[in-house]
Amino acid sequence: MSALRGGGRPHIVLIGAGHAHLYLMRHRHRLADADITIVDPGAFWYSGMAAGMLGGAHDPAEIRSDPRRLARQYGLDSVRGRLVGLDRAGRQAQLADGRTLGYDLISLSLGSCAPTPSAASHGPGVWAVKPIAQLVALRHYLSNAFERGERPALVVVGGGASGVELACNLRSLATRHAAQIAITLVSRSRKLIPTAPSGARRWLEGYLRRIGVEVRVGMRAVSQHRDGLLIAEEGATMGQDALRLLECGHVIHASGLAPPDTLGGLGLTLIDGRGLALHDTLQSVDDPDVFAAGDCAALVAHALPRLGVYGVRQAPVLLANLEARLHGRPLQRYRPQAQALTILDLGHGQGLAIRGRLWWAGRSSLLWKRWLDDRFMADYRQ
Repeated sequence: MSALRGGGRPHIVLIGAGHAHLYLMRHRHRLADADITIVDPGAFWYSGMAAGMLGGAHDPAEIRSDPRRLARQYGLDSVRGRLVGLDRAGRQAQLADGRTLGYDLISLSLGSCAPTPSAASHGPGVWAVKPIAQLVALRHYLSNAFERGERPALVVVGGGASGVELACNLRSLATRHAAQIAITLVSRSRKLIPTAPSGARRWLEGYLRRIGVEVRVGMRAVSQHRDGLLIAEEGATMGQDALRLLECGHVIHASGLAPPDTLGGLGLTLIDGRGLALHDTLQSVDDPDVFAAGDCAALVAHALPRLGVYGVRQAPVLLANLEARLHGRPLQRYRPQAQALTILDLGHGQGLAIRGRLWWAGRSSLLWKRWLDDRFMADYRQ
């Protein structure tokens, strides 16, 4: 029945608890002819609700799921661990604690990371948009500081969707605690969310002014300073005169996501800055028994933005192709949609929805987003 090498019951190993693997766990019955083990480093945090959690609209427990509980519920084995290497000849996954797991098929859904400079010993706190557990810690830290009467200035680095959401929800969090603080959003680009329609950008710029978020466009973060963050105009010749100091108590970095460092030790072809190189069957270009999906995956034929919707849409194709690989059947090809809906949570009950050149803003956008998010999390929330 199986087209795989070796005898006995095949073993599928899932590395990471990203969107696609959560879907596979729920549909474990489709792979009833195989044993399945999921390896995860901890909780699954739903990134789509992370900004709202930071602003206080959601409790952290609402955006968290325990992969081990889901594994028990759906009949998978689970291992707490972190992948550090692959012995593809021997079909062994190597974990950080020295354990190995044999596999016939292996799938990676490791998400992405946010490169962040180290904090200075005597300087502002440094935080990142990922891992999301950092945003949970930031919310608790700031809430406690506000309750003590502290009013630290905040700087958010990154003028894309994530940076805008974080800046707005930091304002929302401060408002909940009646804390008047300075919040500055620094964007390397001269346009916030450059891919957004011009009308949406104009509306967003006005909204940021109304809620008191200062925006610095065309500026890049240079380095941490004991009193804040050093920035410089993008493209300017570097020199002492070019540097400007933004005094602040905390810097939150959301200027871009990168593939997880784990991928570099697997001996598989990577696409620089994008992730594991894949055919449109979601198989590695080096090994047909290695699959991937979500932010860590890079389709050779399509450069996709790092949005959770792509991992969600890849999930049924990944499931079908693992099943097909087990049984020696032809595999499906994943075709990404031409346009993806993005809805930003801007705090204070406001949202901004964008799909291609269409956009709409206000409370209805956020209500729509929360309906979609709750529908997704209903099957995974603790």
